[in-house]
Amino acid sequence: LILFQKGQTTTPPPFEIFFCFGEEWPDQKPKEKKLITVQVVPVAARLLLEMFSGELSWSADSIPLQISHPDLKDKMVEQFKELHQLWQNQQRLPPAQPPAC
Repeated sequence: LILFQKGQTTTPPPFEIFFCFGEEWPDQKPKEKKLITVQVVPVAARLLLEMFSGELSWSADSIPLQISHPDLKDKMVEQFKELHQLWQNQQRLPPAQPPAC
């Protein structure tokens, strides 16, 4: 993610996690042809990638999570809002000037 953010690679890092149940995998069949496949997308990884690529367009209502403790979701969303605000503020700051002698 850091290399992608710095422009040292054009390919964003993969963050999806795939699980296959009831069959051997990987094999010759694509994952779409498997009987049971689960895709897990860590919200934190997705938000960081969107933030660094400039595609961040989310709100507290746009995160489709199913977490047992709603407080955890609320806390995570607030932390990402703060992180995004800090990142935006950092992008607006002019470069630091050396002290005058």
